Amino acid sequence: MILQNFLKIRKYFFLEHYLVFLFFAFYFFIGLNIYRDYGISIDEPFHRSVGYFWYIWINENLFNNFQLSELKNKFITMEWSRSLVSGKFHQYAAFFDIIAAFLEEKFKITNTADAYYQKHLLNFCVFFISSFFFFLLVKEKFKNSILAVIATCIYISSPRIFAESFYNNKDIIFMAISVLVIYFTLKSFKEPSYTNTIILVFLCAVATQIRILGIFFFILYIFFFIISSLEEKKYFNKNIKFLLLFFFSYIFLNYTFWPYLWNNPINNFYFSLKTFSHFTLRGYADILFMGKYISISNLPWNYIPIWIIATTPIIYLFFFFISFVKTIFFFIQNFLNIEKNNDRKIWYSINQKQDLYLLFCFLGPIFIVIALNAILYNGWRHLYFVYPSMIYFVVLGIKELIDFKKKIIKYIAYSLVVSAILFNVNNIVKYHPYQNVYFNFFFEKKANDLFEIDYWGLGNLEVLKHVLKYENKNKKVNIRTASFTPLNYSKFLLTKEEADRIISTGTVDEEQEYIFTNYNYERNPKFTKKYKINDEYSDIFTLKRGYIVINKMYKKNK
Repeated sequence: MILQNFLKIRKYFFLEHYLVFLFFAFYFFIGLNIYRDYGISIDEPFHRSVGYFWYIWINENLFNNFQLSELKNKFITMEWSRSLVSGKFHQYAAFFDIIAAFLEEKFKITNTADAYYQKHLLNFCVFFISSFFFFLLVKEKFKNSILAVIATCIYISSPRIFAESFYNNKDIIFMAISVLVIYFTLKSFKEPSYTNTIILVFLCAVATQIRILGIFFFILYIFFFIISSLEEKKYFNKNIKFLLLFFFSYIFLNYTFWPYLWNNPINNFYFSLKTFSHFTLRGYADILFMGKYISISNLPWNYIPIWIIATTPIIYLFFFFISFVKTIFFFIQNFLNIEKNNDRKIWYSINQKQDLYLLFCFLGPIFIVIALNAILYNGWRHLYFVYPSMIYFVVLGIKELIDFKKKIIKYIAYSLVVSAILFNVNNIVKYHPYQNVYFNFFFEKKANDLFEIDYWGLGNLEVLKHVLKYENKNKKVNIRTASFTPLNYSKFLLTKEEADRIISTGTVDEEQEYIFTNYNYERNPKFTKKYKINDEYSDIFTLKRGYIVINKMYKKNK
């Protein structure tokens, strides 16, 4: 009997792990087969230039390697090289970009298109790793592999996140590292040790090298250490060694990983921090939000909340609302009862402590950008790193319902979850490769009137290919870009012969046969001449997904 039970447990154990392995293998297989489907985003040429600038700088200053003429010649041809050489944009942390530049050179990638596709693959691999750690986070929290797989499906299947996991090499990479930071923070809460602390501080430093907001996790760790010390008398004496290790290692690693800090650590770090809230790389003045053009320096407080609500699948919002409200109410109640019970407890278990930490991870950054009136554009991508915490609360909401004693509630919960995942998979297929323009059911039909759509410029490549296909192969194609997103970046993914046929400019010229727009403007188009499309031109191509118009190409009437 004992042997039988042992064999049953062993069989279940291996089956469970086999299914988890198949799930991740299938997801990775999908990524390997579609990473080349995505066009080039507006930020990618900048980040490639930044990576090469610091890669060359490190070789010269750290390794005394000055035999880099070939590398420098390659760098000088890049879009943002002159600005970087003149001293601009050095405050941008470039950890991921440097790694990408190193790999590009290591694998001797000479074709520009292949360089960008290689970075798309690298982007996906980092996100894939984060999905596995999100699985571990949920599994260790709820001791349930099935729920952890469901949680991971939810994490990877939100259409916008799915798309941007291939090309957004700033916000998604920061979000991915944030998952690892959260995982090891929760682990250190449960099992304080030198190993967990060293891994955690390393990840916090890496996060800060990708976005300066990584300092948020550093501050939050210290804040929770202080609260823990107030809650438990012996906590401070037992764990002060880990705090000191964390504090000084973070400072050391940031200085080591970030060449920009080497000359003037304090002032340069402060400048980078200040840049986060009051700097815009691309000169935006106005953005379309809720049907009106508003200044990026004076965003309404609800800018981020509305973008999150508009681009998150509705069923996810439903589950999130259930657990989010309950968690906030629970901790407010605990806080109000501190003096009443005279036990000074905000949490009464490690699970409650972890929930409060994740609540801070979600709400903290949103309150910070609202309080600082930070300059934001392109939706809520700058705060994508709150997404893992948000999905955690979605899973918590699911758990609340499936734990109900009434079977009907459980069945409804499971049905909603399965429906949500299948619906998202359907949207991923339907929108491919433009899942970045996804809006949920409540906003989709009016999205073009309310928000910026393809601010990344992912659809630009398809328009160029369409025009080249139907024009004489020996003919030059003269296109005016009547929007902010440039067409010239997409030429990097064309063959040299195709790219040489395209003449693209934002300047109004009577000789231009075509006009392109993706309705992305840096100021109100009513007051800008280059955005005007007069009656001499007719619409010849419209790129759409569902109700969303991504871009249009117009041709001059003969």
